[in-house]
Amino acid sequence: MDTTFRGTARQWISGFETGAQGAIAGWRSGAERLGDLARARWDRAFAESSPQLSAETRRNASHFRDVVAREYGRGVALSVTGAERAVATLVQEAERGAGGRMAR
Repeated sequence: MDTTFRGTARQWISGFETGAQGAIAGWRSGAERLGDLARARWDRAFAESSPQLSAETRRNASHFRDVVAREYGRGVALSVTGAERAVATLVQEAERGAGGRMAR
């Protein structure tokens, strides 16, 4: 019985890890696509309005776009890293509870 439980637990842990990593990859990919769409929309709007803006306003708007894009990228990276660490910790503790580290 103990062997059956451990085997089942290890299968579940492996499935959880695979699913969680897939979800994280999907989140990262979706966030990157969303960022790309936002940048493209900003660029189109900026190109349309640019002739009506002063040079200083164009510089400020361009700088603002760069800052927002950089911080958005940092936020995505931070959330992905946090999720990966959380999954790794959960898997590590679940493996320990199921009788030790599983072969990868």
